[in-house]
Amino acid sequence: MNHYLIVCRSVTQAQRAGMLFSSAGITNQVFRSPVGLTERGCSYSVRIPYQQLPQAAQLLRDYHMKPVKIVLQDEYGTISEVARHDLL
Repeated sequence: MNHYLIVCRSVTQAQRAGMLFSSAGITNQVFRSPVGLTERGCSYSVRIPYQQLPQAAQLLRDYHMKPVKIVLQDEYGTISEVARHDLL
């Protein structure tokens, strides 16, 4: 199943995004980002279902939250970056 990873700079930012998504009814999971996803070392991500990206992106815009990047992870684990300027 495809899902999106919202990559955040810190665990605090990821937790805030996760709480924001939960309050809007978006299923999510906060976890340490996979190795190699960012150039700066460790980061945290919020996993959301594929269908809920438009709603999640709108919430991030409304609350002025800027993630490092947004990536799509397919059912095989392949990761591809989403053009952030199209969403945020």
